[in-house]
Amino acid sequence: MKILKTLTLRGPNYWSIRYTKLIVIRLDLQELKDRPSNEIPDFYEGLKSTLPSLYDHFCSPGRHGGFLERVQEGTYLGHIIEHVALELQTLAGMPVGFGRTRSTADDGVYQVVFEYENEQAGRYAARAAVHLSHR
Repeated sequence: MKILKTLTLRGPNYWSIRYTKLIVIRLDLQELKDRPSNEIPDFYEGLKSTLPSLYDHFCSPGRHGGFLERVQEGTYLGHIIEHVALELQTLAGMPVGFGRTRSTADDGVYQVVFEYENEQAGRYAARAAVHLSHR
C-alpha cells in the first residue's frame, strides 16, 4: 500500500457540509487491491488484538462490533485504513468519527476521507494507519 497524496480540508467541502476538518488520502492498495481482509491470513486477529477498541465502531451493521464483523467477513484495506486512522486519533484523546472511503477510476486506488481535530495528528494518523495495516 502507498499513500499517493494527502490533502487537508479546512472548510465546507465535497465530502461533507457538517464536517469541515477532513484529511483526504489517495491510497493505492497495490498488491492488496484484490484481497479483502478475510483473504489475508491472520489479519482480523492481528487487527483485533492490536486495536481492540475498534469494537466500538458501528459501521454499516449499525451496532457495536459492526466494523469488526465487516473485517472478518471481508472488506478492502481502504475502508480499514479509514477506521484505524479515526481510532488512533480517538485513542490519543481526539474523539472523531466521520469517515468515507470511495474507489476511484484507477483500479485499486481509493479516496480515504476522515475527520481530524488537530491537523498534524490527523495527517500522522493516516500514515500510521497504513503502516499498522500493511504487513
